[in-house]
Amino acid sequence: MIMVYGLLKRYLGLLFLSACIISNLFAEVTQKKEKPVMFQVRKDIKYQVIDNFGASDAWRIAFVGRYWPVEKREKIADLLFSTKMDTNGNPIGIGLSNWRVNIGAGSFENRENKEVTSTWNRTECFLSPDGSYDFSKQAGQQWFMKAAKERGVDDFLFFTNSAPYFMTRSGSTLASDKKRINLQHDKFDDFADFLALTTRHFIDEGFNVRYISPINEPQIDWGENKWQEGSFATNQDAYMLVEELDKALTRHGVSSKIVFGEAADMKYLFDCDTSLTMPDNIIEEFFTRKGQYNIMGMPNVYNCVSAHDYWSAYPAKTLVGLRQKIRGALSAADNGTKFWASEYCILEKNDEISGEPSPAKSLNLGLYVARIIHTDLAVANASAWQWWTAVSLGEDVPVQLKPNEHSTAESLKYDGIVSPTKMLWATGNFSLFIRPGMWRISLDRKPEISELEAATSLMSSAYTDGEKVVLVFINYEDKQKEVKIRCGNSTKGKMYVTDMDKNLEYTGEHKLSELIIVPKAVVTVVI
Repeated sequence: MIMVYGLLKRYLGLLFLSACIISNLFAEVTQKKEKPVMFQVRKDIKYQVIDNFGASDAWRIAFVGRYWPVEKREKIADLLFSTKMDTNGNPIGIGLSNWRVNIGAGSFENRENKEVTSTWNRTECFLSPDGSYDFSKQAGQQWFMKAAKERGVDDFLFFTNSAPYFMTRSGSTLASDKKRINLQHDKFDDFADFLALTTRHFIDEGFNVRYISPINEPQIDWGENKWQEGSFATNQDAYMLVEELDKALTRHGVSSKIVFGEAADMKYLFDCDTSLTMPDNIIEEFFTRKGQYNIMGMPNVYNCVSAHDYWSAYPAKTLVGLRQKIRGALSAADNGTKFWASEYCILEKNDEISGEPSPAKSLNLGLYVARIIHTDLAVANASAWQWWTAVSLGEDVPVQLKPNEHSTAESLKYDGIVSPTKMLWATGNFSLFIRPGMWRISLDRKPEISELEAATSLMSSAYTDGEKVVLVFINYEDKQKEVKIRCGNSTKGKMYVTDMDKNLEYTGEHKLSELIIVPKAVVTVVI
């Protein structure tokens, strides 16, 4: 009897100890569980109007659009431009609203001088040295222009990286001189006429070419970097060219607006403590009333400064800090100048996006790009966000081209595998739903956190056309977030998710009072 009592006492003791452990564990879990994040949509507080989301055709489109099987070209065009849904409500593409078209400078035709090294990156020029135009050139690019238009794109931007080779000082679309632009002094007006007349031709063909960008990344030494056409330009050079293009557009009756900046790094929007000839301090020099090269009074200039996201996106402190600086500078200028993030692909390497190709890396790349888009829109107040090249051979673009089995990279000029990336779908969480003319509006958050804190945890932004509301969340963490949203009298929203398993997938209608943002995901809620 004593033995039985002892065993019973020991059993009860163990049972009590287990209960205590379980209770403590439950208490820990309860304590660690995050409280729901509360959001209040404020339609009455408006920030910037959205102009577009875009990407460029440079340069692979030249081959893909000309030689690839038509069904694969159509597939790529659908992925980039379609706004349609399948029978299950899943998007077919990401609905880009802008298409950047590279007006080539003739590195393809110019065989006598040192030119762009890779045939992939050479371009044809519509204008010949004898002054005649041949608009049958760039057939591949023109195929995609038509495909974009057929899918609803009504916003084309023409950009050029160099003057035609026969107008340059070097006789090539490249030059090592970092003292002045690679354009003969008496050819500024000829170059401007070329851009204006080319634009007018395509407008007459039915394309709404809203913008022309005559200078690209003027801070780079394009003589050493022979991977693409390019030219250095001082601020004075840039002013002279913009002035001549402004006159040419009026002279030839072209309604397109000039967009300027295209800074290679966002730091060049400010004074970088470089030489006087260095093209920097762009906001103050070109877009303030006291600027030495103020272009805002020119009738054909769009009041917008553009810059590229390269080397400006990591770490998070740099990402957020530079964009806060842009917002502050344009606010201080107080003249309505917009900001465009007009070019990006992943060139840099860092801990967040390094490693061998894998599903996990692909997702990380998608989240990384989504964070950049969010910060450009929600911190810098960007009115447009545009990819560099839409289609390429690497994994750092929206649509990757892969060789067919037992084929080489060179064979990709004629055929291959179309492989959409997570970066495509993550971009679509913004571009498909945030349409031109929509406003970014206030999205009050409780508890409040800083813009820098948000960049490593849960990012959020809101947009409206006056009726429909679009919310975009980026959960950068490896744990889910519970979210509660107040938006007028609305109780539900349609949700679209990009994560490890989903590609902009429609997951149905969800209650706004109990939304779950899954780990490491980009989520769009349409109300």
